[in-house]
Amino acid sequence: MADVRFLSDIESLKQRITAEFDDYYTNFDPCTASLLAKMDALAGQTAGEPMISRKAAMHEMLARECPVHLFRETPFFFEISSGRGRYTWGGLQSPVGSYFHDRSAGEWLNIYGAETEADRRNGYLHAWNNPVGFDHHCPGYDKLLEFGINGILRQAEDALASCTDGKQRNFCHAAIRSNRALLTLAERFAAEAARLADTAEDENTVLHYRKIADAAAWVPANPPRTMYEGLCAVLFYRECVGSLEGVGFSTFGQLDRMLYPLYRADLAAGRITPDEALALFCGLLLYTEVRFDAARGYHETSTTIELGGCDRAGNVVYNDLTALILDAVLNVRSINTKINCRISKAHPQEYLEKIADIQLSGIPTLMMHNDDVLVAGRVNCGQDIEDARMYVGGGCHEIVLQGTEVCTRADTWISLPRLLLGTMERLTDCPDYAAFYAEYLADVRAYYTRIVTLKNEQERKWSTYDPLPLYSSSLTGCLERGLDLTEGGAKYNSTALSLLGTATMIDSLYALKTLVFGKAAVSYADFRRIVAENFENNELLRRQILEKLPKHGTGNAELDAFSAAVLADISGIAGQTNGRGGKYLPAFYPHDIYTPLGSLTGATPDGRLAGKPLSRGVSPSEFIATDSPLDLIHSLKAIDFTKYADSFCAELTLPPMDNTAENAGILTSVIRAFLDAEGSSLQFNLIDKNALLDARIHPDDHRNLFVRVCGYSAVFVYLSPSTQNEILERAIR
Repeated sequence: MADVRFLSDIESLKQRITAEFDDYYTNFDPCTASLLAKMDALAGQTAGEPMISRKAAMHEMLARECPVHLFRETPFFFEISSGRGRYTWGGLQSPVGSYFHDRSAGEWLNIYGAETEADRRNGYLHAWNNPVGFDHHCPGYDKLLEFGINGILRQAEDALASCTDGKQRNFCHAAIRSNRALLTLAERFAAEAARLADTAEDENTVLHYRKIADAAAWVPANPPRTMYEGLCAVLFYRECVGSLEGVGFSTFGQLDRMLYPLYRADLAAGRITPDEALALFCGLLLYTEVRFDAARGYHETSTTIELGGCDRAGNVVYNDLTALILDAVLNVRSINTKINCRISKAHPQEYLEKIADIQLSGIPTLMMHNDDVLVAGRVNCGQDIEDARMYVGGGCHEIVLQGTEVCTRADTWISLPRLLLGTMERLTDCPDYAAFYAEYLADVRAYYTRIVTLKNEQERKWSTYDPLPLYSSSLTGCLERGLDLTEGGAKYNSTALSLLGTATMIDSLYALKTLVFGKAAVSYADFRRIVAENFENNELLRRQILEKLPKHGTGNAELDAFSAAVLADISGIAGQTNGRGGKYLPAFYPHDIYTPLGSLTGATPDGRLAGKPLSRGVSPSEFIATDSPLDLIHSLKAIDFTKYADSFCAELTLPPMDNTAENAGILTSVIRAFLDAEGSSLQFNLIDKNALLDARIHPDDHRNLFVRVCGYSAVFVYLSPSTQNEILERAIR
């Protein structure tokens, strides 16, 4: 099985894998030019065919033509030369996989980009040109592991036999062709591994490649027989389907739930030991760390693993495999394979203690999703509870239902503070706060609806220009309905426009309510002018706002109730029908967009100065003092987070803490308090500001200094100066 020797010398293995990857990618030819030439020829040959048939033909050609590669130091098969470079994971990162998408840009993508360009320039919006999300997806891993590609083919063939509609027949036929192409690709890996085994000069290398050959000959065609085969199937599918479809699968899924039966069967049969299993998961983490060169630079990986949570029946998931994967994180000191831990009041203390141990070990790669809130939030949106229990992190904070949902997201962020300034700019006078608040909500609703309209108009063209039959066939609903996911074939077809700037907005509204319309300390007209002038010559008023008025997230009962009411109102703005017949979900996930949007936003009524970052997630603004980290936790109690179907993250930026039993107890108590407060998502950042300042002067001395940026973590010295500044300015709470 897996080579366990490296568990006592992880650095040696990292060096060997790094050397092998460096050598390969230094001389790497992604074959872009030759594959694009073949695509040009194919596009001409298939010009009169339905687009979904053309995509299937593309998959067949790529499966035949893309060179495959195997590494001596990793036991998995995943690498093809498909136009993708080293620091990519699939989402529109290959001009080959996204060939039809790119060639049709003028018909839909560029239109959306042009229509939103002024909004982006003026700070209302941060958006890519895409009206649909080509990243942060999760394929149907459960279906893959239960039935294999052969089982999916049988389902597609049965669906084809029962089709009476020509369009449905085209979809089912394309799904069959694309899945057969995927089997061709796996067979090529098996043949290459057998060739390398036959030419190897030492027994260990022979065994290494024979193991891969046997695995590739069985999975993903068939359901895996061992945990190793299960891991191979997941990694192969994520990488290769992402390349062929041009889609970013940003998660490996809920590995401890999916693979646990295979792990237990392996143990019982004597096929694996816990140390060998640990070695496999270390190898999986090192694949991401080394491919994206996390130790020597920052490159977004968009790679998550979901742990914990529950199964479809609601049974708590925390098992030997959960603990083992967390141990692998500690062994590897994995920084940018994002580990999302689903937690609940029903989870054991041991689980929370392991989470605390990783945090205290200086590895800020974890975030926590609260099952008690997020499952209920999904049910509130009309999703079946059994499906809602299958959510996974789809990238940074946001979530998606594994196997049943296509949620296009993480492509559009709307600035609530900028919209508030827009309301102030529009209203030269206002009689009272109620009138102003009503106008603001109307502006937010109108703007949100405008973006919905623009996205929908172009999203309806998705299936015309770039259907995804291979990805679709893995999802519940598509084969049953005979519809590609781009037409709404999946069981759930969601869109999430992320709102941004929670505390900035709430504190600004409260300042208007109390200072302007309540105490009348300053007239609305004067305050409007003062804010527009960035509080110039009005520092005394600004200090009054900052120091005398209660603030969001600081444990003030009056402000907590105010926040809860505003966020409840804002949650009702979503719910529109999207271009695939699904719903827009209310969402607040920040990524790190609060900084660029803040740079485009003038001063706000909460005392924030022009150009400064907006607030992050549900946390207080950085320039607001709090007495205790529990202030934020206590403030969460007032807010009904089940009104938000997506992760609404709170971050606690704490001082450095030694890894002691006492400190582990403190962190686990904070996690329990968060669960009692029924928050949505939580992450910690333990920051030593003196170390960060020294790292800017002596970067070579701090190559192992990790920080949590927002939905991702990185080595501090490799971040941009502006991102470093933003982290240094964060309040220690």
